[in-house]
Amino acid sequence: AMNKKKPSGPILTPTLLRAISEAAAQKGVEAYRKEVEIQRAKARDSRFQNTKLLLEKYKGLEEHSKGAVQSASQVDDDMDLEELVHIMKGYDERYEASVPSIMKSAAFTSTVVHHVQRMLDFYKRCCDVSQKPEDSRRYRVIHYLYLAEPEERKSFQQIADQEMVDISTIYKDHKLALRQLSALFFGYFE
Repeated sequence: AMNKKKPSGPILTPTLLRAISEAAAQKGVEAYRKEVEIQRAKARDSRFQNTKLLLEKYKGLEEHSKGAVQSASQVDDDMDLEELVHIMKGYDERYEASVPSIMKSAAFTSTVVHHVQRMLDFYKRCCDVSQKPEDSRRYRVIHYLYLAEPEERKSFQQIADQEMVDISTIYKDHKLALRQLSALFFGYFE
């Protein structure tokens, strides 16, 4: 039994091979997951910006759609909003440049306004029925920043004074409300 050759180096048993390939696959999966997360974060950021932009433009769009020849009632209630998302894909000059062209399309404008209005109403209802006082405060933040008539609008500081909280709380409320509205506007739930 002395002349049996000693195996040189580790033997790749089927079990070991499987373990190695699984580890390699796992590494690949992790890299893929990371990439997906990065893309998700980017999409989240652009949706967040788009939501803010949509709220900032909302009163103007609403005014425009009221004066528009084609009333919201003539537009299919649930017209697909992919077009809006598509237009708003890149939060950059391209979007700014296309705002007038969105406004040119009366039917499209009223569809957007209609959708945003429904989601804002839904958000308000959710905030109203919530037992948490910060939820209704968050709706008020959105209301005074974007939805109130121009003469009733308030700054972050004015809202903080009115709510008797620190301005940092209002900034946090604003950010969170925009995230929630972003999910409603663009149908993406975090």
